[in-house]
Amino acid sequence: MDKKESITKEYALLFNGITNTIEELEGLLLRLKRMQSEAEELYLSREEED
Repeated sequence: MDKKESITKEYALLFNGITNTIEELEGLLLRLKRMQSEAEELYLSREEED
């Protein structure tokens, strides 16, 4: 296998770093959506009490 066909350490590092960051961002997005939904439910339940 010559250099052009092998994955370099730099490429693997970058690819894995980007993949991990995307997964973290997706997790954060899910948490934000849950918080938004919970806040909306709390707000609506507060209106119903008034």
